[in-house]
This record gives sequence, C-alpha cells and structure tokens, in this order.
Amino acid sequence: MTESNFSLKKIEISVSEAEKRTGRNAMNMQETYTAYLIETRSVEHSDGQSVLTDSLWRRCSAFEWLRNYLLVYYPHIVVPPLPEKRAEFVWHKLSADNMDPDFVERRRIGLENFLLRLASHPILCRDKIFYLFLTQEGNWKETVNETGFQLKADSRLKALNATFRVKNPDKRCIELKHYSDELQSVISHLLRVRARVADRLYGVYKVHGNYGRVFSEWSAIEKEMGDGLQSAGHHMDV
Repeated sequence: MTESNFSLKKIEISVSEAEKRTGRNAMNMQETYTAYLIETRSVEHSDGQSVLTDSLWRRCSAFEWLRNYLLVYYPHIVVPPLPEKRAEFVWHKLSADNMDPDFVERRRIGLENFLLRLASHPILCRDKIFYLFLTQEGNWKETVNETGFQLKADSRLKALNATFRVKNPDKRCIELKHYSDELQSVISHLLRVRARVADRLYGVYKVHGNYGRVFSEWSAIEKEMGDGLQSAGHHMDV
C-alpha cells in the first residue's frame, strides 16, 4: 500500500527513550513489557516556522507486526531485521532479563536503526501503513488487519507447500536446496562452537577479574613483597 503524496525521507525519525509498563495481554493476564517512544519531525517547511515534533509509544510487538506486514506485501524487497528480543550470550555481560537497562538501550538503538532503514528505502518510505505506524497511535493494528495481509500470508504458505509436491522438480532447484541445507548445517555448527569458546573465555575473564583485587589487598600486609604484589595486581587488572 503505497501513497505518492508523502515520503518518509522528508521526516526525521528517532526512538528517543524506553519505558517499563504493566498491562493486560490478549489472554487478559497481567504482563510487564517495554514501550518505546518514537519521535518524528518534518525536515521541510516553507513558512519559516518551527516544526512541532510528533511522538507516540509503541511496544516491541508492534514493530514485529509492521515487519510481518512488509514481508508479505513486499516479497521482492529485503526488509531489515529487528534486534533480538532477549540477551542470548553471557559474554555480552547482559542479563537474561529483558528489562535489563543495558539490553533495553541496545534494543532501542536497534529499533531506531530499523525505522531509519525503512524510511531510507525508495519504496518502503512511501508505504501508508508504515507512515501510520509513525503517526497514528490508536487503532493502528486494526488498520493493518483491514489490509488482509494475514490471509495473504496464509495463501503464500499454501503455495509454498504446493511447490514441495511437484513430481518433476527442476534439478537446479534441488541442487540449490541441498547446498542451502548443507550451508545452514555448517553455519549452525560454527555458531555452536563459537558459543562454547566464548562461554569458556568469559569464564576465564570472570575468574581472573578478582585476582587484581586479591593481589592489591595482599600487598598491604606484606613488607618485602608488597611492591611486587601491587604491581602484579595492577597488571592483572589491565
């Protein structure tokens, strides 16, 4: 759904802050989530007056809703990815808690980059649903549902399943599928190895991180070895 009378290339977009909130989900159960403040400001104005900044709050599920819609309506376009929903690696020194301040800040930056990449795309920047995502705070999901993108996504899945039932598939497609499956397996194995190595390395750093303090305290009670222990503690800290 594109419109020719507006373009998000003429609007400055930022995700300026995050806020922890509590509400009810679709199952009427209380949940805690993070909402992000999106601010937009026009960069083109001919009357010389200052331009007011519009702002609204969106939670992460709304960003996912927007991306799913774009994937369905623009299958020929590589839609930018969203940042991860939770911290998965201990060596990032991020808590597994989704409300961890460091993680929330990193996700805020990722969400802002996601919107900026969409706005810089020559086709996506003119999409009406994307524009309403930035400007219409109420009933936005209802507007997306009216596009029927869910039914279109279901029909695409059915068409995809039908392709696997072809009696005489193209040999090139079969070779490409085997290659992609093998590549996925190799990459998954490399990521698992990387995770194990990083976990061990993080454990070593965590253990050695206390040595500097131990040597410094030890140097305070030693007369002959005090200077050497203090120097060793300093090097361990480095």
